[in-house]
Amino acid sequence: MSKIWSFMIILSIVVAIILGNINSITDIIMNSSVSATENILKLIGMTCFWSGIFNILQKTKLIDKLSKGIESCVKRLFKKDEVNDEAMKNISLNMTCDMLGVGNAATVYGLKAIEELNKENKEKDKANDSIIMFVILNAASIQLIPTGMITLRAMYNSKNPVEIVPYVWLITVIALITGIVACKILNKVIK
Repeated sequence: MSKIWSFMIILSIVVAIILGNINSITDIIMNSSVSATENILKLIGMTCFWSGIFNILQKTKLIDKLSKGIESCVKRLFKKDEVNDEAMKNISLNMTCDMLGVGNAATVYGLKAIEELNKENKEKDKANDSIIMFVILNAASIQLIPTGMITLRAMYNSKNPVEIVPYVWLITVIALITGIVACKILNKVIK
């Protein structure tokens, strides 16, 4: 992929030189780098805010209660002999973080969950069914509060940045159900 992007950038610069538009390339590079830096700073601020909210919820034990509820629902998706208690705890905490829109906290629990799932994996060089199911749950996670998208919409002056929330709920539920069904069907077909 980096080769493709490098080729496209070099081609654009060569075409700009041939057409005599090198000044516009310089202006675009300068303006886009300033815009990117501003966006990063705004996103960092929002990430810090939501991480702080998440830490408060964690100290009040609300996160533990939410993750226990998720754990009781999610347990049925995994084979009992492939998932230990610590893996299930980390899976449910990962999903809770994703639901609350705190993806940076979810990453930590996701990595711990994969480590624990791999301990129960008999073939270390291949992902077992439980690891694949967790990757699907993680990738197609339901987002109750899509903080990143709301922040981006607010940054670009959306009149109502949160109007996308019901659509995000619908799409993430559909993606999650589709992923789970596809995984279960493929597990039966392949074996």
